[in-house]
Parts: sequence; C-alpha cells; structure tokens
Amino acid sequence: MKTIKNALSTCNTLALLLLFPILGNSQVISKAPEDLIVIGNESINFQSDITNSEYKLYINLPESYDIASKKTYPVYYALDGNRTFDVTTRIYNGIWDDGFVPEMIIVGITYSGSKTNPNLNRSRDLTPTNIDRIASSGGASNFLKVLADEIIPFIDSHYRSDRVNRTLAGTSFAGLFAYYTLFTKPTLFKNYIINNPTFWWDNDYSYKLEDEFYKNNKTLNAKVIFLSGEFDAVEKVEQMVEQIKGHNYDNLTLDFRMVENMGHLGGEAEAINQGMSFVYRRPTINIPEDELKEYCGTYKDGDYIREIVITDGELSLKRKQASSGANIKAITKNVFAIHGRYFDFRFNRNKKGEVIGFSSQLDADPSRVMTAIKID
Repeated sequence: MKTIKNALSTCNTLALLLLFPILGNSQVISKAPEDLIVIGNESINFQSDITNSEYKLYINLPESYDIASKKTYPVYYALDGNRTFDVTTRIYNGIWDDGFVPEMIIVGITYSGSKTNPNLNRSRDLTPTNIDRIASSGGASNFLKVLADEIIPFIDSHYRSDRVNRTLAGTSFAGLFAYYTLFTKPTLFKNYIINNPTFWWDNDYSYKLEDEFYKNNKTLNAKVIFLSGEFDAVEKVEQMVEQIKGHNYDNLTLDFRMVENMGHLGGEAEAINQGMSFVYRRPTINIPEDELKEYCGTYKDGDYIREIVITDGELSLKRKQASSGANIKAITKNVFAIHGRYFDFRFNRNKKGEVIGFSSQLDADPSRVMTAIKID
C-alpha cells in the first residue's frame, strides 16, 4: 500500500506541475470595485463634535428606493457595523424576499480613520459606566448623544426614513448599549434587538437601571426582544426578562429566545434573523368566524383546485383534499396575508359585493402572483 500511495502522490504532483502554468496564467487578481463584494450602497465618514471621533456609516437602501420616490422606509441601526452590517443585509434580503419583513434602510455604525482603534472606542462608547479593568469605559451617554443628535438627524435629512419606526440592534457591549438606550431614551427607537448583552457589567448596573426607570414610568412604548446563546450567560438575560415582566409595563411587547448550541458571538446571525422577524412581525386582527364564512369555498387557480376553510378561528388556504394549509391572517377587515407576510392577499368582489376570487403576491418578485376564481 505504501508503494501505491507514493505512486499516486507522484502522479498528483506531476499533474499539478503540468497544470500550474495554465492555472497561473489564467489567474487574475483584481481590486476593481465591480469585482469585489462592496459593503452597502453607500458609506459615509464623519467627525463627531460630541466625542471628537471619526465614525463610518454603511447604508443599504431597499430595492424600490429609487423607484418609489415618495415612499418612506423603516430604519434598522446595526451597532458594530464593521462586523454586523454585511450579515444583517444578507439576512434581511432573504426574509424580505419571503415577505416576513418590510423594505427598510439598514445603517451599520462603526469607526473610521487610520488612527482609530475600534475595540478601544467601542469599549468607551457602548458601556454606561466606568470600571477599573477598562480605563476607557463609561461613554455610553455621549455616544447616545451622537446617535440622537448627529447620526439619526443625518439619516433623516438625507434619506426618506420613517422617523418613528426605528430599530436598534446590538450584541455583547452593543447589546448592553441598546438596553441602556431603552431605559434612558426609550422613544428614540421603536424596536430593540438585544443579543447576549453584558449584564454582568459594573455589579449588576443594568438591573438597577431598569428598577430606577420603573419608579417614574409605568408605560414603555416599545417592541423588545432579548436573545442569548445557549452557552452564554442565559441566566442573566432570563433574570432581566423576568424583572421587566414583573413590572408589567403598558404598551410593551417583550420576548426572549435562546439560540441553541451557540455561545457569545457564533449565534449572532441567527439572533439577527429571529430578532428582525420578531420586531417587524406584521400586526394582525381577529375577525369573528361569522364574518369569515363568506370567503370560504372552492377556488380554481390554473390547473389547481384550492379550498379556503376556517381552522381555529382563521382562514386557511389548502389544496383540494389536503389535510392542512397556509393560514390567512387578517391585516384589516378587507386585507389579508398568508402567514401575516407583507404580501397582501386580496379577495375580489363583483358589483353585488360577493366574493368571486382572490389574488396574492407569492414573493418579492411582483410578477409572481397567484390568482384564483371562486367556483363553489
């Protein structure tokens, strides 16, 4: 066997030597922008007057931005943008194509400048108090001013942003900062995605912060999701979630999810996926079954026969004789959506107001529409 292995190794080496000139001649190293994966549609460098630091913003604009000239878009702010912006935009593109999030502007926030130390600056900007082991820490209040007084006004003045529907997302120190923002300037953002926050910081400072906030505030107008890797400090995050639940804030939508088989940073992509899907979940309403009955029946979609029935108080679309189907959730009394997606499912009526069919977009491609005529 030794002889055979050596012979094979010799043959492979000769083959590679023969191919090397061909491969070498065909290889071209390019640094041209069109041959690279470019982060974002645009990037912006600016010098902050508040922290005297250089920041970089990566901007990803939605597909319809240049076409829908009067439309405004929710804005998703991703902290630690040098690490999270690319993965955030990739995840967004997938779940947007499936219809589970609206079109949005994504802003990745990081640092620029040849003399900038990102780790030093993030330890300063993202932590709320100073601790001895990190001399630069404790600058969160100033960085919150950078966000509120410099970054957000810049985005709002240069892009067609929805000035109410903002999301702040962060992991680790950035998760701690998102939490700090929630309980010091809660109306700045509508949604918060807080992943693996460092709640060990400064002798449980975070728990005290929420307690102090609650003394003067019984309402919290926000949608908040906490996430933790299974092998991270799950207990600390669960303790925080239970503390907040115990205060029973009005108008707060709160959730907690554990990312299985992951630690501190490895599960960040899944946390972004679940967090984004949660905070942008499309609001639905309940309609009495008696009012839903007019939509039930048999529909013909090309060669397919489909049925709409009522299952557990909601409409369900299924193929003829199938045991289960897709839930059709009510957005308004006249607009529905399969699984609550951002593609409307509309019933068509005749002049008498009778339901005669339906139409629904299947994914982000506007040409892919399912239409059906009611036959029974």
